Amino acid sequence: MKNVNLLLAALAGLVLVGCSSDYVDDAASSSNSAGSNAIAFGSGLKATTRANEHYGFDAAKMLNYKFVVGGFKGTGNADNPATTTVFDNYLVQWTENTAGATQSNTSDWDYVGFDPASTSSLPSGSKQTIKFWDYSADQYDFIAYSTGEATGITASAIDAANAKTAAFTLKGTSDQLQKCYIADMVTVYKNSTTSPKYQDEVQLVFRSLASKVRIALYETVPGYSVKDVKFYTNNTATLGSATETKATLFTASTGATKDNFFTSGTYTISYPTIGKTNINNSDYNQAHVAFAPETIGGTSTTSDQGALIYQAKESNEKTTDNVFLGRSSSNPSWAGIAEKNYYTIVLPNEEGTVLEIRIDYTLESVDGSGEEIHVYGAKAFVPAVYATWKSNYAYTYIFKISDNSNGWTSKTDTDPAGLYPITFDAVVVDSEDGMQSTITTVAAPSITTYQKGHDLTKDEYAAGDIYVQVMTGGTLKDDLATKGQLWTVTGSTPISEATVMDALNIRASTSGGVVTGRNGLTLTPASFDATVTAIPSVDGNNISVNAGEAAKFTASAGTYAYTYKVSNKGDTKFTTAVKLDSQPTDWPTGYFTDKDGTTSVTSFTAGTTYYKKYTNLNIVYGVKVIKVQ
Repeated sequence: MKNVNLLLAALAGLVLVGCSSDYVDDAASSSNSAGSNAIAFGSGLKATTRANEHYGFDAAKMLNYKFVVGGFKGTGNADNPATTTVFDNYLVQWTENTAGATQSNTSDWDYVGFDPASTSSLPSGSKQTIKFWDYSADQYDFIAYSTGEATGITASAIDAANAKTAAFTLKGTSDQLQKCYIADMVTVYKNSTTSPKYQDEVQLVFRSLASKVRIALYETVPGYSVKDVKFYTNNTATLGSATETKATLFTASTGATKDNFFTSGTYTISYPTIGKTNINNSDYNQAHVAFAPETIGGTSTTSDQGALIYQAKESNEKTTDNVFLGRSSSNPSWAGIAEKNYYTIVLPNEEGTVLEIRIDYTLESVDGSGEEIHVYGAKAFVPAVYATWKSNYAYTYIFKISDNSNGWTSKTDTDPAGLYPITFDAVVVDSEDGMQSTITTVAAPSITTYQKGHDLTKDEYAAGDIYVQVMTGGTLKDDLATKGQLWTVTGSTPISEATVMDALNIRASTSGGVVTGRNGLTLTPASFDATVTAIPSVDGNNISVNAGEAAKFTASAGTYAYTYKVSNKGDTKFTTAVKLDSQPTDWPTGYFTDKDGTTSVTSFTAGTTYYKKYTNLNIVYGVKVIKVQ
């Protein structure tokens, strides 16, 4: 066969990509070329270095020593896949210490002589044969998957003609599907001057079909520690009725498939961005997944993340057991099992859904008095753009309870809500080696902040670009340009969501937009951009948003506050007693001799107690304090 090049599926150690020790990761190729005129399926590292890499036998074991490949050749149409079948759902298998025994085996992986996968269209009884490069073809496309150790998975035949929308499907339960692996498409062009090219190894990159999720809580309520957190499983349960001790996320019961957690059904794997015109696109040849649930039992509106790991008391709390939440984002109370790094395995949802958390909890004073305050029904929303779970990514949601709460301190929801106020911080991490973090206030409204590449060791962010979004009752607000404001905050008073709101409402002075609160905080307007239409994600793609739905600012070290105006309840006048030893510069405006503020002063007498009149603007804000290190 002089002019025919051997297509040698020598599979020199697959690339399996993951993001924790529970997942298969990148494996290195034994060589960059199969040598001679042979072509081999092999592996190579992606540009991003992963924390957990699996090679040779380890990688093969995680795939259960087998995978299915579809290989196709064609004319090289710029935006369409090759469709002439070369590998018709071939089953490729690992046998240790067999490398080099045959032309089709250079790295313990072989396909010749085995029965094809049950999805193959080859005649019954056919055996797989060796394949050769065809230089009259302009391109080859390779699509592969492995069911790993799963049993009972129903797979469809690999369909190259419909690769953009439905290359193949995998059907099963959550327990079955989470054991499966999918590969990005590999396209080899005949005239390519860079890899992959003819006579190079075909490097397949597998990754887990599943996603991983973990959550944690921490608190920053001055004077109190938080204990006895109970979770709701929906937003309609009676206030104060929460009994679930396991950390629980839930979604809105809209009836839409995307607004669920998936438990069984069919995943369709597609490759929407292919062809030479897209070769420089970050999504080029990337596998995407879409879910269709079973008729019964395919979805759930709740996700149980496991029990919280509580910590010891902070100061003089009377309760001595380890029953309190952590007190910083770098040392929160995680939910779940430490040996699994607190992750639970979930099925991906690339459409995304709004995530909600709703809790009851107890505040215990740190002064040793044993005083407790019970808070009911505090909740937070994580926008859907930060809950688009992709296969093989890990997501972390950290919720912060502060003094800016939307929970009730009684079980009667007609009473005022809040401690004034409480917030949850939700930190989202997209893969463990490329982190994406959001901080969502659990207040009305919920404010989410996000920074690409967020360092979880920081409390809270590093200097750089930070993005803000606001949600009310699960609805993303689009008026941040008119109702939002960013401030830099300084002062000797502890800076919290509640003290910022106090400073804005009870002002000692306002000059040039700078607000000095009666409590000593100074808020200086800072610039931000509410016209952004794209938020950078860690996977190289942008999250698209409409103008007005997100604000961006570039932060340096310091403390910021983002506020969103909700309503104006109307001014309230009040007085406070002040003893004056010297005449103030604003004398006598606003000073009175009686606490009702009706008798004006006439002359100043040192050492006298006067009454100063102030105005509470009673403006309701959503507030998020943002610390930058």
